[in-house]
Amino acid sequence: MASSISRFLFLPALTLWLAAAPAAATVNRIVLRVNDRIATLHDYERRKAEKVVALQRSNLPQSEVQERLARVGELTMKELYEELLVLARADQLDFRITPEVLENAVQRTKESFGIESEEDFQQALVSSGMEREDFLEQVRTNLLIQQVMGREVQPRIVVKEEDLRRYYQAHPEEFRLPVRLRLREVVVLDADASPGEVEELARDLRQALLEGEEGEERIAGLAEEGRTTPWIDLGWVGPGDLDRELEAAVFDLAEGEISPPVRARGGLHLIRVMERREAELQEFAEVRDQIEARERDRLFRKEVPEYMAELERKSYIVLKPPPEAAGFRGAGARQPAGPEAAPLAEPGSVPLSAGELELEPDDAGSEPEPMDAPAGTEPEPAASEPEPDNAGSEPEPVDTPTEAELEPVASEPEPDDAAPESEPAVEPPLSD
Repeated sequence: MASSISRFLFLPALTLWLAAAPAAATVNRIVLRVNDRIATLHDYERRKAEKVVALQRSNLPQSEVQERLARVGELTMKELYEELLVLARADQLDFRITPEVLENAVQRTKESFGIESEEDFQQALVSSGMEREDFLEQVRTNLLIQQVMGREVQPRIVVKEEDLRRYYQAHPEEFRLPVRLRLREVVVLDADASPGEVEELARDLRQALLEGEEGEERIAGLAEEGRTTPWIDLGWVGPGDLDRELEAAVFDLAEGEISPPVRARGGLHLIRVMERREAELQEFAEVRDQIEARERDRLFRKEVPEYMAELERKSYIVLKPPPEAAGFRGAGARQPAGPEAAPLAEPGSVPLSAGELELEPDDAGSEPEPMDAPAGTEPEPAASEPEPDNAGSEPEPVDTPTEAELEPVASEPEPDDAAPESEPAVEPPLSD
């Protein structure tokens, strides 16, 4: 779940938004409906192409990339499914994104990518193969999902002070700062000198530095001659910040001491410890905000699957995924543990076939208070009511095409020939 919800909460990099057009020979059709929101086969193919590009450009281990590519259809369908669940809820809550809010979000996005001019922005869109309207629609979608999550999930997250302190006490090593040194160095350069001359100069210079200010003056003169560097301030460093040879030479030194000459890049290095701070445990007050942010993130990732399951139970859903994506509701379970491994919780669900499945809203249970929608916005068909008649009209987001607009392929049957033609929830084919 976290892998797809991250798409909702954070805008992807522009260069990963590759809007690949579906093959012209493919007959468009509805593959998913959630209340009045739908996704078509072309939507699915376009999203899948984006996902393939993102995986190929990612820094993930190659084995993991190949594993995800092997089930990219399921991951794509799962992402679309969860997105439509949240967007349908936004419709029920009558959320709208004003032009001002949209423009502000676009501007923040430009700034985050270092885009300073409209010309640079247009070039970024061209490089990603994306139209401006597609970009704006994705920003609008992200904002709607953030609004829904902010209204209905964030209020459920309660972080208790005692829990923060308990975590701090149970994990002290996470908040222990290692030894840190503030360093400066001078390098005796290898250029135009034999190794023996360089070593002799380094030893003499170190001795002069230990004896006092004469060494400082000498370094200034040698730097002008090009035999050494001037003093270089290295700032504060910790374990792992220096080359191993340099680290071994300085981390046991006391404040004010100078290392022996150490062979490293460019010549022989002399390093002085200007200040030393021993390892210490940070106070709770120093790390409280850090612990709270981590705990809120953990609770949010735990709460999201439960919320998505609630949305599913309260929605009218028609599923007709492509065969390659038929098992999408179990896709998250095979993701590796970590921040991207919170699958959609669906106790008792069964694997989907490639055929069509209709899910009626579950009105038997009581609806939690945050789920209340404005009057007249949430569909609540009772058991005795007929299913929505989709044969006569299309859901509002998509217009029904004329016969001339359809793209039939005589040699390619639809993937679902076994589905009954008279089933009321099957939508007619759509063109782009």
